[in-house]
Amino acid sequence: MAVKYEFNESNEFVIQEYHKAKTFSSFLPGIAGIDGIPMWSFYVNRGQAMGSFGVKDKDNTIMEFFPANTMYKNVELQGFRTFIKYKDEIHEIFSSMSRDVFTRKMIIEKNVLKIQEINETLNIKVTVTYFTMPKESFAAIVRKVELENLDNEEKCIEVLDGLPQILPFGVKNSDYQAMSNLFRAWFEVNNIENNIPYYKIRGTTGDSAEVTQVSQGNFYLSFTSESQGLIKPLIDMDVIFGSNTAYTKPEGWNCSIEEIINQEQVATNKSSGGFTAAKTTLKDKFAICTIIGHIAKPELINERKNDFNFKYIEEKEKQARVLVENLVQDTFTKTSNPLFDKYVDQCYLDNILRGGYPLIIKNNKKNHVYHVYSRKHGDLEREYNFFSLEPAYYSQGNGNFRDVNQNRRSDVLFNPQVEDFNVKQFMSLIQADGYNPLSVKGSTFSLNQDYLEEILLHIKDKKDGMKDILSGKFTPGHIITYLVNNHVDTDIIYDEFLGKVLLISDQNYEAEFGEGYWTDHWTYNMDLVETYLSIYPDKLKSFAFEDLNYTFFHSPVKILKREDKYVVVNGKVRQYDALLEDHQLNIKNTNWLRSNNGKGEIYKTNLYAKLISLALNKFVTLDAYGMGIEMEANKPGWNDAMNGLPGLFGSSLNETAELKRLINFILEISLEYQGDVNLPIEMAELLKLAAKELRDYFQGSLNDFQYWDRTSTLRENYREKILYGINGEEEKFSSKEISDIFENFNKKIQLGIKHSLDYGNGIYPTYFHYEATKYDLLEGKFNPVNGYQNVKITEFSCNPLPLFLEGPCRTLKILEDKETARRLYNSIKESEIYDNSLKMYKTSVSLENTSDEIGRARAFTPGWLERESVFMHMEYKYLLALLKSELYDEFFKDIQTTLAPFLDPEVYGRSVLENSSFIASSMNPDKSTHGRGYVARLSGSTSELLSIWFLMMAGKNPFAFEDEMLSLCLSPLLPGWLFDDKGEVTFKFLSTTKVTYHNPKKLDTYAAKVEKMVLVNSKGKSIEIKGNRIGEPYASEIRNKNKWSIDVFFNEA
Repeated sequence: MAVKYEFNESNEFVIQEYHKAKTFSSFLPGIAGIDGIPMWSFYVNRGQAMGSFGVKDKDNTIMEFFPANTMYKNVELQGFRTFIKYKDEIHEIFSSMSRDVFTRKMIIEKNVLKIQEINETLNIKVTVTYFTMPKESFAAIVRKVELENLDNEEKCIEVLDGLPQILPFGVKNSDYQAMSNLFRAWFEVNNIENNIPYYKIRGTTGDSAEVTQVSQGNFYLSFTSESQGLIKPLIDMDVIFGSNTAYTKPEGWNCSIEEIINQEQVATNKSSGGFTAAKTTLKDKFAICTIIGHIAKPELINERKNDFNFKYIEEKEKQARVLVENLVQDTFTKTSNPLFDKYVDQCYLDNILRGGYPLIIKNNKKNHVYHVYSRKHGDLEREYNFFSLEPAYYSQGNGNFRDVNQNRRSDVLFNPQVEDFNVKQFMSLIQADGYNPLSVKGSTFSLNQDYLEEILLHIKDKKDGMKDILSGKFTPGHIITYLVNNHVDTDIIYDEFLGKVLLISDQNYEAEFGEGYWTDHWTYNMDLVETYLSIYPDKLKSFAFEDLNYTFFHSPVKILKREDKYVVVNGKVRQYDALLEDHQLNIKNTNWLRSNNGKGEIYKTNLYAKLISLALNKFVTLDAYGMGIEMEANKPGWNDAMNGLPGLFGSSLNETAELKRLINFILEISLEYQGDVNLPIEMAELLKLAAKELRDYFQGSLNDFQYWDRTSTLRENYREKILYGINGEEEKFSSKEISDIFENFNKKIQLGIKHSLDYGNGIYPTYFHYEATKYDLLEGKFNPVNGYQNVKITEFSCNPLPLFLEGPCRTLKILEDKETARRLYNSIKESEIYDNSLKMYKTSVSLENTSDEIGRARAFTPGWLERESVFMHMEYKYLLALLKSELYDEFFKDIQTTLAPFLDPEVYGRSVLENSSFIASSMNPDKSTHGRGYVARLSGSTSELLSIWFLMMAGKNPFAFEDEMLSLCLSPLLPGWLFDDKGEVTFKFLSTTKVTYHNPKKLDTYAAKVEKMVLVNSKGKSIEIKGNRIGEPYASEIRNKNKWSIDVFFNEA
């Protein structure tokens, strides 16, 4: 049978003969519910699929973690194995070495994975189901193996099923792979007498004077559809495989099941596995269930041993499905294309996995927003990323500023109760120098200590442990995990106790500097601002001006002055090692800008002041030609693989376009609300001096280089003054003064953007790098980090890089008319950025003639990773920009060859419901890769798709505030072909309100008009409205998620 990709009647993705199909890796979502402990797990389409799983991160793996290309090779032998003995002959199911006649398939659901082999030689169908355990006090993966007899003849069979290696808790994956022979000296398996082997190490493995015992461990248990309770496991692989150390055949199984079970097993000083041995007379069906997981101590799993049976597993499998399906109900969509509808759900789920799902938690001041289920992306194809998934109730994870920010962009569109939480968090993480920490951690809480003793009255025993938790920073997971694992006796249920604690606690943002400063991270904050205002336009004044609780993150890192970071290396002038860590503050801590030069109170201000500070800092970081924003702090922008550009005095037009967008917003609200703003005196001085230098420039007394040199000096002096904190004094500016200054800033930016077109032949360039054509050695001065000779540059020449997609994509946001946008679109379509073969957009044209110094992208194979491939995130970002630019026909034509659900899975090579990080373009020398998706799912493409979906379904800025009245206007941007046979499209607005568009003529809605709308509330009350504008009180009720349904009727305009 040939490889075939298809969808079954439930729209689950099926790969017939998956073991012969193009290799790919993916994962189960690792969502256990807020009342469960998550486990991460990765699978591939080889062997028995499951490739690696564990808790928290790669350092706590249970099944050894390997990169994808290695996993494809070894999963068949090192992964799960199933041996069936029938008539004294052993058959291995799912083996590539099997001589049997069989067909196989893989079935991919959102939270369940199945593989199936119909073995025609045995006439037995074997189905394996995997899911991670939901709603439990332990993290685990569940494996269910079902054998079905396909004929009427009873079969006496014996089965060995299991995993050849289960790593004990306490040994890091990387350490084990480097020193596996050494580490077995620590290994032991105990608790076998309870039929739940417990895999652990006896003590810490570090070469340190401090040695501690390790109590946590990993466990294995199994039972069958015929067993009474748990089955005695086989943990010694020598018993099964004998002298066959390659584990290709179970050479030790030369006896009956009873005999192999009763053989003596060695449980120490070796790498152990876990197998289940069973014997049955197969009439109809027989099943084995195995649970492999992690727990704090063996007593906690032993006391549950009687709970484990098939009824329990059936309920858990159902919960696993329902848990995820309930989440994606937020994006319910019904169009003429069921795959598109399912794709939106999958994108929403994957978006949650990187950005988190916002829970609304009551507080006596303002409700908390707590994001659960998130983690930094990392998987078999992103083996370079150290992902982390908190193994706790209410699990949350770490993430990079850019990633989390983007993936939370649409939070308020699905749950308006999120309000301004994300704006406040990410704007507060912007520093007074305009940069931000890299690592955004999960939130913590601090209890109001005045209520500590009162809260502890609810606890009847083990108070000291809870007192320790509540006396410092904590998470909801810390509290519930302590209560559950220690069986704490309380006078109220655990969830109620947690609610009482959080009601009187403050929420803390947590972050860490990480490494370097990327030039693009701040740009996504305006997306958060705009999204918030699309739902809450009536709160602009309080949002921007009246909330004085915005802070400034403060990284203990110094950006070196030009005289310290500009160096000459082998006769070439470069900018290397631009950052210097300051040991006065802990680089791992969450630090905030304080008054009294760092010794006073945390400085707080409003959003308006934060935006002014951000725009000012970026404006004085424009390059010497006024076109791009400098990469002056060790890191590039969105395209990480251009990592060499900072060393080449690189700059980016992307951020300049975003700066103009930011300034446009500052000007808009400055004109709308006349008032004052207070700025720290250090910032006020920078603002006034920058304005003066710009006036001198416009008057002709400064040329481009002189202006750049002087504003750069202002920037450096300002940073020196705020290195440890600020004075605390403020200076007042009127909104008119701010407006006048930023109008001039905008003129300067516009000159640079216009000038940049000269370098791009009608397409805005993305990157520039500069060559120091004149410079002086600074005798006796050396870079404090690398020791290179310092120089002073007196002249630059500009060199644009070949064209990238990102520059035009960002610039589309600030173009003022549709026809200009259309000309740019046509120019890109005619350029090498467009892959004519795939009908997709690449990251760039060829980089073949560029220097190796620009970054690792130049060293990559063309058409792969960031070099000239189709990076789905950037392509989707471009598609979103087209839609916002009102290029509707162009957009709807392009998505039919670019969006995943419209692709051919035989070319794409994986489920078309799932995004990839990149698609190999036709530039790649290996033609077999063209159009194939690589690196699964967790990328910013999901955030772009959700923005696209919302625009398509509801239109831009659905809520308006005019004449002191809130209104809702639904203006969908839908093509006629997305309407079903009835001429209908249905979706959920704000995750609650069911909206059905009635369009029997299947008109493009952006060229049609709304004749009427019919609103029906939960009590059946019906209201008819002419036109497409819903006024009060209904607009507020819908925003408040009161139950309404809306029917919208279209006709020709």
